Amino acid sequence: MTASELRSELLDGWRARRLRSAGVAAMGLVWGLLVAEAPATVVIPGLLLLGVLLVGHPQTATTLAIVLLFSNAGVIAVKYHGLPGLAAGVLPLLLCITLAHRVFVEHRGLVVPHAMPWLVMFTIVQAVGTVASRDPQLSAAALNTFLVEGFALYLLVVNTVRSFEALRLAALALVLTAGALGSLTLFQEATHSNSSRYGGFAQMSKATIDTSHGRTGRQRHAGAIGEQNRWAQCLVLVVPIAIAIGTRDRSRTMRIVAWTSLAGIASGIVLTYSRGAAVGLGITLLVAVLLRWVKPWVGVASAAAAVILLAIFAPAFLGRASTLVNSSDQNADPFAATAPDSSITNRSTEAAAAAAVFGRHPVVGVGTGLFPTYFQVQARTQGASRIVGVNREAHDLYLGLAAETGALGLGSFCGFAIATVRACGTVRRRPLGGREDVAALVTGFALSVVAYLATGLFLHFAYIRYFWLFAALAAAAAIVGREPAAAGGRAPAMEVARHG
Repeated sequence: MTASELRSELLDGWRARRLRSAGVAAMGLVWGLLVAEAPATVVIPGLLLLGVLLVGHPQTATTLAIVLLFSNAGVIAVKYHGLPGLAAGVLPLLLCITLAHRVFVEHRGLVVPHAMPWLVMFTIVQAVGTVASRDPQLSAAALNTFLVEGFALYLLVVNTVRSFEALRLAALALVLTAGALGSLTLFQEATHSNSSRYGGFAQMSKATIDTSHGRTGRQRHAGAIGEQNRWAQCLVLVVPIAIAIGTRDRSRTMRIVAWTSLAGIASGIVLTYSRGAAVGLGITLLVAVLLRWVKPWVGVASAAAAVILLAIFAPAFLGRASTLVNSSDQNADPFAATAPDSSITNRSTEAAAAAAVFGRHPVVGVGTGLFPTYFQVQARTQGASRIVGVNREAHDLYLGLAAETGALGLGSFCGFAIATVRACGTVRRRPLGGREDVAALVTGFALSVVAYLATGLFLHFAYIRYFWLFAALAAAAAIVGREPAAAGGRAPAMEVARHG
């Protein structure tokens, strides 16, 4: 073959690949138009993102979607920068581009995670509760949010992260994004520039904490979410993943990057002054030890090291966290943002109200999103005064789900979470050809789900896209960890099947 013929053949192959990619991108754009809430607004970003696939790296689209979702960039763009509904179409578009490439170019079937039956049941229970609720229209709006930010997001992520390299890329994206945002918070604190939101990615809370000598006034940082406890929860979810990469990744550079990012993540958590974050991390560590995923001496050493580092670099946070074991402290709620003398009363009232509502509607609950509309009646029944006149959430994941979806909804949600973690545990027990990095990353994502469940003791089920993102990545980790590709081979095309 002459040089001219070889060049012609290479050009023909390049054009064929690009033409096929363009077709797949167009299909992804159509899918994005169908699932976006504001279809017309995704055309422009769709054309811009067309180049993502044309360079031959469709997984880049999913990675970018994960970065945008975790950083809350879409909401920030609309809220602080005046963009129209563009952000609503970007995320589904990006995920659909990769999914279209997986199905039509790689000829891979769809996968159904082992926990999927529990998710279907959870969806059905919410639908039944919505129809039977006293305000179907209001409940339907909450159900629609779940279908988009929960059900659809979960399936899209599971079916786009189809290899260990893709999972590793998603993990690195989360760690780097969380580390960068945590470091930005640290820079904001160090430069006393709390008045600047830094484009919306370093917001401040109105809540303050007590400093030395009982003085009040230190603001709590709220990151990209705008709510300090939620932002702390988001950062906590990334901690096990950062540790997994930092301890077991095959690249020394990536291990250094992970530990550096972990320092930024820890800084971000500390500056929220969220005691619930400390509790959540402690429970997650305890679960890891009980499941024998972490050796007991490693758990003890890690806890001791955390306390020492906090005593040296963040004594204010350690002092605030120590009130959890001080029975005389009236502000014992880890996620309280109200006055010390009313916080326990408020939380107790909310919890008792949710329990009472569940007692009256034990099967499918009062309907998704409707507990706040029942709160006032229960608050008056309990003689509450300070929080009467406002609708309140349960501020507890489990009580809130029990009140709104009943025993069937709470049971199916817990079944889903347990099935997801168990699937990851099964992968850990399999021989992975010496691939400790695979086992570590699967463990990291499983523990991120555990961390969400732990912090859920103090927070109701809101900002649900974060839970479903990490649950989907944990499910994807369990699936790819069982395939030959995880051990260095090439995974065959998969048909629709259950994986556990």
